Amino acid sequence: MTGEWVELRELGSADRLVLKSSEADIPPARGRRTLTLAAGRLARAGAPGPTDRLESAGGGHWDVAGNRLRIDLPGWSGTYSVEKTDAETIVLKRE
Repeated sequence: MTGEWVELRELGSADRLVLKSSEADIPPARGRRTLTLAAGRLARAGAPGPTDRLESAGGGHWDVAGNRLRIDLPGWSGTYSVEKTDAETIVLKRE
């Protein structure tokens, strides 16, 4: 699960997040947030700033146990069920 992920809101819903690897072919869109899950359980968030350039939105931590992902990070905090995870995609459902 480690890596930099980009939220694709057009594929998600109110309780489901679809994240694609930042290395994947992602269509351009305004307002995309990023989530970085780094080694050592460190997390970073990115969000578009006033000029649509990606800016840091804070740092925090993450932990995974079984199919549950817990994120403590501004804008992302919560517990999620991991519905899918592979090299290109993570699908999370808010609990």
